[in-house]
Amino acid sequence: MIKVSLFAAGLCSVLASTVSAGMVAQWDFQTTTNGGTAIAAAPATPKVFVANFGTGSLYLDGTNGSSNFFEPVTGSTNTEINAFTGTALNATGGMSIVTTSPAALAIVGGLASGTPPTYAANGKAMVFAFSMSGLSNLTVSYAVQRTATGFTTQQWDYSTDGTNWFNAATVGGLAASFTVTNFTLASGLNNAASAYMRVTFTGATAASGNNRMDNFQFNADAIPAPGAAALIGLAGLVARRRR
Repeated sequence: MIKVSLFAAGLCSVLASTVSAGMVAQWDFQTTTNGGTAIAAAPATPKVFVANFGTGSLYLDGTNGSSNFFEPVTGSTNTEINAFTGTALNATGGMSIVTTSPAALAIVGGLASGTPPTYAANGKAMVFAFSMSGLSNLTVSYAVQRTATGFTTQQWDYSTDGTNWFNAATVGGLAASFTVTNFTLASGLNNAASAYMRVTFTGATAASGNNRMDNFQFNADAIPAPGAAALIGLAGLVARRRR
């Protein structure tokens, strides 16, 4: 009986290691070793960021369901994207812990219009595109801070086609200094060859009001192959027979 129990425990341990959480894509906005995009301050802030680790891209250029964020040709007046100092929070593995500007992506209120004024970037969205093939249980984490007049809410939605969107999480209560926020999407993108996460910003009350974000991590669990799933069943059967 002891040998059987050890076999079942060992088998479960091996299988657990094959389905553990793994990195899908990460953006620290600095590391270019693997071909990732480095951030720059306006008017040179990129509108497409290739993941600094893993595989994926972040869009702010009007493609893949994103909005086209305004950036002036010169200077930074009324810009809707910019770069400021960052944080080492949520930077793990080989991610950069350099915080000196430019190090973090900032979404900025933008041009004021009307009375009372509204700000152009309210309601605009950026989109992450990546793959969840063979993966499940997407976990998103990142460091974020808000200025006093910056966006109060970040609405996260998911899609498998970049057109039809579904609620994933609402992030509010943003602090004045960097803190880490995270959430898990237990279904919806599982095993999706094309996966999209959209972030819509609302609540800015000044042209310079902003949310600053750094060290995005997208992690997920590997889906067991059919043979592994059968072995999981076998391990369970062995354990039940022992009892």
